[in-house]
Amino acid sequence: MAKKKINELSAASRFVGAFFDGISRNTTNRFLAKARKSGTPKPVLDKLDKIRKEKAELDALLKKYSK
Repeated sequence: MAKKKINELSAASRFVGAFFDGISRNTTNRFLAKARKSGTPKPVLDKLDKIRKEKAELDALLKKYSK
């Protein structure tokens, strides 16, 4: 009978990583909302939003090719 290895550390690691990624996204969104509310100049807000979108695209690419 062949034994199948279960990599529990990998599953736990993915869960913890996803949890902290969620916290990071929420923190970023709160920061941007606070910056908008405080009157930060539009060019700065546009650049911050562009960086946020590019990071999301990069994360998606890394996830796609890491399998």
